[in-house]
Amino acid sequence: MEPDGQLGALERAVEGTLAEGVLEFDGDEAVLRIEGSLVLTTGWFLSCAAAGIVLLLFGAVLSLTGLRGAANWALAPGAVMVALVLAFLLALRFTPLPALWPELELRFTEQAMVHRRTRVPFDDLRPEHLVWKNGRFFRRLYVRHPSLRKQLAGFFDSEERQAEEFQRRLWELISAPDLPGVLTHGSDLTPVQRWIIGAGAPYGAINGFRLDRLGVAPGESAAAADRRTAQELLREPWGAYDLEQLLAAVNWLVQEGHRADFTMDAELAARPPEERERYAALLNEVDGLIAADRLEPPFVERLIELVRVRYGDEGAVYAKLVPPLLRDEAGADAGEEGAELAQFLHRLFNDRGHAAEELHRLEVLADPALHANVGRFLIWDYARALMLYRWGHMVGWLTEEYCWERMLPLALDVQRRYTSWHDMATCYLQGRLLWSGGGGRAQAEYDRLVEHLAAERRSPWNLVPWDLDLTRDWS
Repeated sequence: MEPDGQLGALERAVEGTLAEGVLEFDGDEAVLRIEGSLVLTTGWFLSCAAAGIVLLLFGAVLSLTGLRGAANWALAPGAVMVALVLAFLLALRFTPLPALWPELELRFTEQAMVHRRTRVPFDDLRPEHLVWKNGRFFRRLYVRHPSLRKQLAGFFDSEERQAEEFQRRLWELISAPDLPGVLTHGSDLTPVQRWIIGAGAPYGAINGFRLDRLGVAPGESAAAADRRTAQELLREPWGAYDLEQLLAAVNWLVQEGHRADFTMDAELAARPPEERERYAALLNEVDGLIAADRLEPPFVERLIELVRVRYGDEGAVYAKLVPPLLRDEAGADAGEEGAELAQFLHRLFNDRGHAAEELHRLEVLADPALHANVGRFLIWDYARALMLYRWGHMVGWLTEEYCWERMLPLALDVQRRYTSWHDMATCYLQGRLLWSGGGGRAQAEYDRLVEHLAAERRSPWNLVPWDLDLTRDWS
């Protein structure tokens, strides 16, 4: 099949013919609309217009030669014919007249041919249901099924080769449609690019972004809405007001992300019950003091004790860093321990829900199955990193080439880490559950979204195989 698939071949079959305007493909709905009647009707009216113009010219010639009586016999019908054609064309343009010719639809997600209220499954159609009717000047293709009789397209007699090609390509679409090709018809994405978008699909879809492109949706208003939403999401919750802040957020997600916290919480959850209870009590106490703005010296002592318990055997090293970090001394967060502790303190002081969420994670990670899976939450961070690149492109900070070049290595890491789209999605949902500190109704929404992505035929997960060779396939 040609690079642009079965639909492209069908469209080329009618190029330059009377039926050239017969096809209209709705990519969003995966529906091919075929309207043959209106095309032929328009052809007849154009022929009528040509005949009217000839009569008007002939009448003008007769009038100039002094044969006014004879001229009127030509001018009158010529004027009427031209007026009727103009009225018809104006009606097509400014009235609902085209709706009087309901289109026949090939609905690929339903695998059915539909006209008005009649629905014929593709499996019920046979080659003999596509029938030619030859006239003096035209060849017309009809579908003649016991449940449906409808004209599909018309060709001039001189277009016999194109007419036969159209019939052959149409039957290919009906009998054995290349559904992935049909569903991606007109898309600029290559298979590898589609795989990359699929890896970040849950985070993109939950925020209302399309999964058939890197950038904004088509159409001026839709594109403006995408750019506006991308800008808002970059600012809140990501705090990215410029390119430097965006790339910093991406780098954090790739290098550490929330999976580092998940690993730390998993270690805490694996400790003896008395240590977990001690940590929980200290975390609640410190969080309460911060909420009440009671930060006098006893608070610092409790915070140091919390840090010492949190980091176990290395607790003494981290505890020494608490006073300089609270004083915001230069270089206090320069080392690995300082940077990690600074992030923990930042969340503790600035995120009022952090303590409750962490305690919930400790409860969840008590489940041995989830505890054993804690090292597989890379997708929770990488899916969001992939979407941050997309948003950066939508707002004009990043070029398309820059995004694809940096998204491809992330996709390769994801493919190596998991075994299937289902495996990836399961770990994504588990990561979201840990991150959210309880899930709630939002978690149920994510669950429904993942189920939809797994079932939807136009989802990237169903358009490209998991084990696709992820080597650059775009120019």
